Formats: sequence, C-alpha cells, structure tokens
Amino acid sequence: MRIFEYNNINEMSYDAAKTIYNFYNYYIKKQNYFTLVLAGGNTPKLLYGILSSEYKNKINWNDVHLFFGDERYVDKNDVYSNYNMATETLISKIDIPKTNVYRVKTEILPIEKCAKDYENRILDFFKSKKKDVSFDLILLGMGNDGHTASIFPDTPVSDDKYVDITYPKNATPKIPRITFTYKTINNSKNVMFLLSGEKKIKILKEIFEGKDYPTRFVKPKENLLYFISKK
Repeated sequence: MRIFEYNNINEMSYDAAKTIYNFYNYYIKKQNYFTLVLAGGNTPKLLYGILSSEYKNKINWNDVHLFFGDERYVDKNDVYSNYNMATETLISKIDIPKTNVYRVKTEILPIEKCAKDYENRILDFFKSKKKDVSFDLILLGMGNDGHTASIFPDTPVSDDKYVDITYPKNATPKIPRITFTYKTINNSKNVMFLLSGEKKIKILKEIFEGKDYPTRFVKPKENLLYFISKK
C-alpha cells in the first residue's frame, strides 16, 4: 500500500493521470493492451479531463479497454449516470473505438438481466484474451460512509459473482446499483483510490485503524494506491 497526499485536487489529478499513463505503458509493453476501470462521482472529473487533453495523443486508445466499477440503474444520458459523466469528460474527447467501451447497458430490463449481461461481457472479454478476470487498473472513490464502487455498509455483495446488484438505503440518490464485487476488485492487479476532502481523510484514518468500512476490504494482487487531496 502506498499513500500520496496533495494540497488540492488539481495537483492530485495531474499526478494520478501520470500514474495511469505509467501503468498504461507497462501493460502495453507486457501484453499489448490495457484494461482501465473508471470510477464515478465528482472527484475523477478533473482527472478524466486531463486524460482527454494532456494524454489524448500520448495514449493509443485503440489499445485501451474501458470498464465501469459500478453504475446507477438509470438511463445512459441521465445526470446520475457514471457513463454519462465519463462520456462528457473523457470518452467523447478521445479517439477510442466504441467496442472498447464496456458500459453497463441499463436499458436492459429487469436489473438482474442487466447485471448478468455486464458480467457476461466481462467474462467474454477475458476469455478472448485467454486470461482469468483480472483488470490491470481499477479506479475507485470512497463515500463519506466508507462505501466504494456501490458496496455500501448496509449492502452485502456476492462472494461468487463478478457483478452484483445493490439497493443502498442511505445513498443519494436512492437508486439501485450494479457494482463490481470484492471478487472482481481484489482479483485485479492494481487499485487506485481517488479521495478528496477532510471527511474522507477522517474515514480513511479510521479504516487504517481497523474500522470495518467497505473500503477496508479492498486488497488487489499487486498495488493499492491512495491518492488523497486535502481539498
């Protein structure tokens, strides 16, 4: 585990972008492709903007495959959609094939079928690479209640599935979610947390002291990185 602390989100986002670029270079040389899992929320918006501008031409996006660690069960153009946010800040501004973007198809009804479709497409991707499900880099955030992805304190997830459904009671907004499970997250090679603000720093300190927030149970195979901005 490594912790990187910054005075503001601007410094943090630029350093996080550079780190993602370094991971990209490493895995392109190793296996000729790079799997990156995007996080939702407000904290990564600046990071995505930097990737879509500073790294627009440095990264060969044909070799990058984008996934989502969780999604709210809303229309893809909804203001609460993680895909919508990522499209506005990153995807629409880079030259990436549509087939390289694995969004949660929230138009599929019911939600159980939607979650299964997403899981199957993940399984098919890694099967095509003749590898077990193990993402190169997962970006995660953390809420003020210690939740990560859409694993909340009041919403247990499956130990067997790669993708599950949660119905968090205390989330804002109260919308059903499709989320990676710990199985998926902890089978990944690297996880990068992006945290901003004093409340989240306080929660993280409690996690390091042993408090059982969901974020505490994230343990990837290789590198666990915390990028922390004071404000």
